[in-house]
Amino acid sequence: MLKLGLKCSSDPEQLYDRLRYKPDIIELHLQEDDLFKDKRKQLENTISMLLSLGYDVYLHHPIKYNGRYLNIIHEQKEDYLFYHLSTRILAEICLTHSIKCVIHPHYLPTATSAINNENNENNENNEKMANEIKQILTYGKDVFLWENSIHGLFTAENTNWFEEIVKPLHLPLAYDISHAFISFKGDNSLLLEQIKKLASYIHYLHVVDSEGQKHDGLQLGTGLIQWEPILPFLMNRPYIYEITLKDKTNAVEMYESHLYLVRLSKNHSCTN
Repeated sequence: MLKLGLKCSSDPEQLYDRLRYKPDIIELHLQEDDLFKDKRKQLENTISMLLSLGYDVYLHHPIKYNGRYLNIIHEQKEDYLFYHLSTRILAEICLTHSIKCVIHPHYLPTATSAINNENNENNENNEKMANEIKQILTYGKDVFLWENSIHGLFTAENTNWFEEIVKPLHLPLAYDISHAFISFKGDNSLLLEQIKKLASYIHYLHVVDSEGQKHDGLQLGTGLIQWEPILPFLMNRPYIYEITLKDKTNAVEMYESHLYLVRLSKNHSCTN
């Protein structure tokens, strides 16, 4: 059965809007200050409230610190320290409330997380990233869901991504379908092939359409992803619709994406 998963910040206006749709899942996309002092108390109160009302709750690690995109292999010590501090705090919160947190090893590839034509350098960077992930796992092994980016080591661009990082560490994945589609330059057959390959590692998904050229965050049915073959992988896994909204306080594009999948699944059932 398809679930309705919606994303929002911890801002009350966004949250109340999402609850209007009676979703199954809420993913709270966090900012750096959500993890400290009164903001942390507010976050934990929100989590408790949502859980008490029967919603499944997922957190999303902050994507930036001081305006810079985070990377598990940091070139600035300040960012490195924040990455570790924030993941320690998130592990505490997740363990307290029995929930999980989506995390990116990187967003934009830096020198140490970019794909290089020299295989030896790639292998060294894969090993470096794997070692950094191992450290994060000591804070809370079962609470983090690792999300693929578009470009760099922890993406479909890296041919050894699965064999050298994901598989040895048994990493549960938050698989972003559009990120992978863009990594594959809009190739639906490669996308489906990888979803099948990683199926046992995919614990959670971000469902969003794309034209396959850049990060565009499209409503389902308006991009080039072929959704019907992917439907079986969504039926028994949690996911959210991560659509770029015209108005962050109105999740209508996410909800219409859900209705698109529901119609598609009904048509699929009728033809089988």
